[in-house]
Amino acid sequence: MVRRVRRVAIVGLVALLILSLQSGARQFNPAERAAQAYLYDIAQWEFNNFLSKWVNRVGEVLPGGAAPARKGELVRRYFEMGGESARLRYRLRLMAAEGNLARTAELQARLEAAEAPRRALADDVEEAIEAAISAALAEEGLATLGEFIFPPVDIRLNEPPKLLVTSPRNAIRRTHDVLLRSDVTLGQREALEASLLRDANLSALVEDIGGLATYPASIPTTQPMRWTMEAAAHEWLHHYFFFRPLGQNMFNNGDMVTLNETIANVAGRELGDRAFMTLGGEIPPVVADAAQANRAANSGAPKPFDFQGEMQSTRQRVDALLAEGDVEGAEAYMEERRLLFVENGYPIRKLNQAYFAFYGTYADLPASSSPIGGQARRMRELVPDLGDFIERVAQISDYEQFLAMLTELESGALE
Repeated sequence: MVRRVRRVAIVGLVALLILSLQSGARQFNPAERAAQAYLYDIAQWEFNNFLSKWVNRVGEVLPGGAAPARKGELVRRYFEMGGESARLRYRLRLMAAEGNLARTAELQARLEAAEAPRRALADDVEEAIEAAISAALAEEGLATLGEFIFPPVDIRLNEPPKLLVTSPRNAIRRTHDVLLRSDVTLGQREALEASLLRDANLSALVEDIGGLATYPASIPTTQPMRWTMEAAAHEWLHHYFFFRPLGQNMFNNGDMVTLNETIANVAGRELGDRAFMTLGGEIPPVVADAAQANRAANSGAPKPFDFQGEMQSTRQRVDALLAEGDVEGAEAYMEERRLLFVENGYPIRKLNQAYFAFYGTYADLPASSSPIGGQARRMRELVPDLGDFIERVAQISDYEQFLAMLTELESGALE
């Protein structure tokens, strides 16, 4: 009975997600017009991946299916095999950031060869990740009908689409989002961004994304195990919120987009880390002890580059320049800062208004100037039970209601 309910629930969820995502894609704007040749087909992706995903699920109950212990070994091997791919991807990003495109085709071919053996393990690795996250959710009291999680945790490890983001040049504001095929080349990305700047006077960025809340959720293969677990939990939270006021009101305004993404980040990290440890991962201490910190400070060694602090100060300066109407000055400053980041090992290809518009949506990241990051973390502190926190925030319909709930928690009016 539970399996039948699960199948019906999944089919209904897929239909709802496709309808909601496709309805947003019907808008005809400058970014979509410029990107017509590269548009991503969500419905086709769902058709291909949903069916193949559940063929593998049927295999789990047939003789010869992978045993749980074997799956644990496969998960570890899968991420260990990703080391060479990670090195190649970093070199590709660095070449792009330095404007050196000569060897990118060769490195891309080497990356494809390095990834091929991992693809053979992906189905079983996905199953193990889903089971670990489901167990964490059940522990938090988020299961129904016994151990049944709704929506069921379902992911696909692949290369998600690229995202084209635009912003006005005289302000940092996310105006258009367009999903592009994952095979868009670096040269095509640059040309598309340049055309929107030239023809529509828009700051544009075609960026890789950390996941997409399709069903199954699309999770990149490019990251370490812990990051992947957190991303999978983040996307499940979007699925969960989809059926509740927080997700249903997500696109009402910029504050609600930021609130959804930030809460999914805050709670997703905790859920993902719990699942990561279930699969044998070890999380290092957050900070060194006081004696070790003092020794490091007095050693005379140069301080490491503070990416978070430098990015936050960059955002603040850009905001100030744009508020003064100095668009050209802001753009020159961003390029100057981009080169500093590249020099210190952060291969940012393009740092512009669209970059801050995109990453600023996640208010717990240094590229954001929103107060929502600190507010979401504070609410999490005031609601010590993670499951309770997720259920409470899921009922929020607008940012003002979120602030009112936070105020009541601060005053002790809510228990």
